[in-house]
Amino acid sequence: MNNAFETTNSKSRVLIVDDNSRFARSAQLFLEHTGNYFACAVHDPRWALETARSFKPDLVVIDLIMQKADGLEVALQLEADWALHEVPIVFVTALITREEARDGRRINGHRVVPKPTRGFDLIRVVEENLLRCSAV
Repeated sequence: MNNAFETTNSKSRVLIVDDNSRFARSAQLFLEHTGNYFACAVHDPRWALETARSFKPDLVVIDLIMQKADGLEVALQLEADWALHEVPIVFVTALITREEARDGRRINGHRVVPKPTRGFDLIRVVEENLLRCSAV
């Protein structure tokens, strides 16, 4: 079966789920610009599970507050899927400030970072969570 997301390189795969297409696209481009990541952006959270199944991400970045589905709901769907349940998840949200995020806040065990997220902060969080996953 031909998978549209197949790639021959060993770049880490990051799925971005955010109904703000501008944020999702800029995060995708920033991650890909580093040369270390292959990123996919989903603007409708109702398609996140299906996209994750075909994309096979190493990490998922999810906005907590979206109109068509709650970010926590999307995370629970991913965790319930046998093929995706171990994929690390990072939430982004405008509900916390940078100062509040410094203490390593978590929701259901997943890291929470403030939005808007600066590019280098996004890279740091992605790298930290990928390393944490590979160390287990």
